[in-house]
Amino acid sequence: MEPETPTAWPVRRRMPDLAALDEATRAAVAAAVTRLGKLHEVFAERFLASVRSHVPGYAILSDEDIRASARRFMDILVSELTSLRIPDAALREILGEYAVERAARGIPLDVLAIGYQLGSREMLALLDEVAAEVALPADLLLAVHDSTWEFSNEASAVFARVQHDLAVERAHFDAERRSAFAAGVLGGGFPAERINRDAHLYGLAPQARHVALAARARSAGDVDAVRRAVASAVRVPADRLLLAQVGPDLGFIVPRAPESVDGHLVAVGPPLPLDRLDAGFEEAALALETALRFAMSGVVRLADLGPRPLVLCGAPTAEGLAARHLTALEATGRSSTDIEETARAYLACDQNVREVARLLAVHPNTVRYRVNRFQQLTELDLRRTEDLVTAWWLLNRRRGCRAEVDTAAPAGRGIRHSGGAGDRAERA
Repeated sequence: MEPETPTAWPVRRRMPDLAALDEATRAAVAAAVTRLGKLHEVFAERFLASVRSHVPGYAILSDEDIRASARRFMDILVSELTSLRIPDAALREILGEYAVERAARGIPLDVLAIGYQLGSREMLALLDEVAAEVALPADLLLAVHDSTWEFSNEASAVFARVQHDLAVERAHFDAERRSAFAAGVLGGGFPAERINRDAHLYGLAPQARHVALAARARSAGDVDAVRRAVASAVRVPADRLLLAQVGPDLGFIVPRAPESVDGHLVAVGPPLPLDRLDAGFEEAALALETALRFAMSGVVRLADLGPRPLVLCGAPTAEGLAARHLTALEATGRSSTDIEETARAYLACDQNVREVARLLAVHPNTVRYRVNRFQQLTELDLRRTEDLVTAWWLLNRRRGCRAEVDTAAPAGRGIRHSGGAGDRAERA
């Protein structure tokens, strides 16, 4: 008994260079092309019948629309073969345009792929009929079959790429619309009528109370880190968070105030209806600017900052008072920094000398000396309420205007805010 010979897979035939074919084969190809050129309507009707039977997703397209797309593919095929070119490149271009148009009309990727495969099958069936009429060589016909099915697989990759690009484009457009809405609400640029009309587009109830947040990104690349941290804190998907750049700040519209935002300073406004949220953001922005001036961290609210926001006000007044009280202090040179920082810590620690000494890692007598020296140079008596308030205001205002912050304290020390009123100065 002879052993069975294993069945071998047929060798895939590659399309030859059509221009290099012998004269007889070229004549057969030319006859086939001429015949195919007269069968546009036959192919269109066969393709229509096939997709209507097997592709329900094409139901949103009219019969004439489907026929027109079939004619376009036939035109490309005939045009390329007439010039003795294999129509791969031309088909890739038309496939991209076709996929964009179909995807825009809501036809999914898998439906497009099935439709193209059915079209390829109908085209090959028609070509088989024509090949028999014009005596197209069998080897060439088989190469056309192999090439067509190979390209059909590539078409699926073209459709996938187009669908991905469209999804990215839609997401980008959606993000821009969400950002524009947030900017209009938080910046006060939208009237109440528009806010109430468009709120549902972003899943918001106009009269429900929302919270405005303000934050500051350290760089353009830091914006995404802040966005993700806020999204996590308020339990909203990062891609659905309403965020906009409003002036120097990042503004957020969130359903609730966060308890904390990991690694970032965030200011919280009061809960308000959407059409009044610009006032809430203005309050949050003031709280943020104040917190930055005082080197605070965590979640802050304006109501918890006491008189600190006053240091942001009155530039002409501050300049006049600084010239009157701080000029002599500045003239002392490098020691002025130690004196100034000690005086500020003394006020922040409620005039507790031992606490200031611990905070600055110096002897209590050093604290007393520097505070006395500050009073002598500035002529501000810290036992008098008016002078104490003036000193506190000037020192903290100057701190925010300088590029150098807390140079007298060891690295990492400063005033930390935990969100409650009456917080004491402590080591950060």
